[in-house]
Amino acid sequence: MNEHEQEDLLPAVTLGHFVMKVQDAEASYRFYIGLGLRAFGTFPGMGVVEMRGGTHLLLFQKGDDQAGALLNSQNGQRPDFSSEKIDLMIAGRTKADLESYRVGLICKGYSPSAIADGELYGHHYFSMQDPDGNGISFYTSHCSDKPV
Repeated sequence: MNEHEQEDLLPAVTLGHFVMKVQDAEASYRFYIGLGLRAFGTFPGMGVVEMRGGTHLLLFQKGDDQAGALLNSQNGQRPDFSSEKIDLMIAGRTKADLESYRVGLICKGYSPSAIADGELYGHHYFSMQDPDGNGISFYTSHCSDKPV
């Protein structure tokens, strides 16, 4: 296989799982499905939703034996929230795409912030909180044109 053919292949790896501890796994499961993540399933003390690219968001119920074994951590790049954070990227690349997604969330009863003035590393973005107060930032995509 030549170098050009290798460049057209999917990346060798993807993020498999992103773990969050939540107060109510069922409520968080419904919340993230409402954002447009795909329902995967619920299990005792845990919900799993799927993101684009096949990454699974694992929602562990706080106080559950499984969640107790997980270390606390800080994730994400936005300092807007003091608790755990997650950065999500929509499929759209423009500010108009992001605004359309944001308006859709408002129509579903969510309360996102306004889209921030300016860009952050080439992204337009807005933020909101999940049922546990975890910060979520939504960004426009700047993925390459190659399959991801």
